[in-house]
Amino acid sequence: MQRLRRALGYVAIVSMIQMQEPISRVYTDAHVYRRFLEFLGGETLDEATAVYVTHADGCRIQAGCMEPVDRLPVLMDNDWDMDRSLLDRKSLLAHLDIEYVNFDSPAECYLNPVRSFALQQPVIDVIEQELLECGIRPLHLLTGQGHHFVWRIDQNSDALAQLTALMPKNTPEGSPIPFSSLRLHEYSQKWEPPFYGLCLVMEYLAHLIKRFAAPESKVPVEMTAVNVGGGGRSREMISVDISEYGDPLWTRVIRMPFTHYLKPWKSGLAAALGIAESIPPIFTIPMHEVDMPTALRMRNSADQTKELAHRACVRIPEQSEGMSRLISRYMDSPLRRFHQKYDEIPMTTDLDMSWVTEYLPPCAAYIVANPNDLLLKPSGMKLVVRCLLALGGRPRQIAAMIAGVFKDARYDWSGVWNVYSPEMRADFYTRLFVGQIATGLDESVDFNCVSTQEQGFCFNAQGCNLKPWRKRLAATKKDTLL
Repeated sequence: MQRLRRALGYVAIVSMIQMQEPISRVYTDAHVYRRFLEFLGGETLDEATAVYVTHADGCRIQAGCMEPVDRLPVLMDNDWDMDRSLLDRKSLLAHLDIEYVNFDSPAECYLNPVRSFALQQPVIDVIEQELLECGIRPLHLLTGQGHHFVWRIDQNSDALAQLTALMPKNTPEGSPIPFSSLRLHEYSQKWEPPFYGLCLVMEYLAHLIKRFAAPESKVPVEMTAVNVGGGGRSREMISVDISEYGDPLWTRVIRMPFTHYLKPWKSGLAAALGIAESIPPIFTIPMHEVDMPTALRMRNSADQTKELAHRACVRIPEQSEGMSRLISRYMDSPLRRFHQKYDEIPMTTDLDMSWVTEYLPPCAAYIVANPNDLLLKPSGMKLVVRCLLALGGRPRQIAAMIAGVFKDARYDWSGVWNVYSPEMRADFYTRLFVGQIATGLDESVDFNCVSTQEQGFCFNAQGCNLKPWRKRLAATKKDTLL
């Protein structure tokens, strides 16, 4: 079925290209090509600092999809969307991804972009304010669903040394790196310590965004695409998507500016909903001297996108000095105190969760018994983490139990852990969800049966009552977490 949907998506792409203006001429423009090189970190392909390029979009990264940077012209000839590796040869890249998500109408952002992007504006305002206070001026990109902010940290900077120092001894293992002529292992080892520190600091930044933007937002603001309740409305939210920091650095990519945004077609969404011809072409563009209404129109036009490439530089800016200020703010935060306490317990073994499932409420027990793909979803992980914490589990022990489920071959993970790391994934999400409880950012107002039903994670309404579980969680003293 998945192959069929993808095939239909590719048919839809061809149909769209035939019916709309000739988008291929964007890639033949000399200025667009120059911008590609800038974003890859050089003036020529030989000078590029990106480790690889790929045409993956919304799919699990595969080593076979990673192309050396000098293969960029081949991807251009095929008119595909293009991503560059987050992994870089000379800098550590910081990346923040903001997206509008609608669980009931997944195509809403493509069919009604003006409203979808207006809902994101309170989040964008907070991001720009917080980064500006630190002196960080990122490259700001507009995509099909939201915004990307990206900047780089020089390998010889004080900021990089500060991030490296944040890596504790008790860190989870990464995933095995496949044999590759791209020198993935060499660069991954180089950046692993500061990348771990960057994960912690970006988590802190996400806390700031949620704390200050949520009260101004008309829809929920969450870290990662956590399911939300509808309350009689469409289940929509703004995702501060920092999920890339829960995976090995070498597996993550960033969408390149001035490339075709083909996600609704490649994912099969456009074909499945019969809207392939209703969505205009979309290009990822930089927010350069334009307001939002103008940018939304511009990204649908090949000619305007090409014209923008003539005057908008997309070189990833070096922001090490501002990053040091952000790190200093993190070091003085309650979240830092939680992280230090969290790391006291090593994650050296996978703890068996089978013994505890009989003590869990039916909804959480069902997720643990059917983890593929319920436990892979942020909302499923969040519910299980809350319940285990209410049972008295310590955060790092909870992460070890979840990692043990991820590594259980009985659940047919279809090779997902050949690429990603079960330990890193479990550790990241456990830390993310418990950290919000520890700092008071998550008061667990949705930890109840009605909200769980609205979120689609209630599997036995008659035999479950989360009210006592919420009381147990509330009784968890913060001084045990901070």
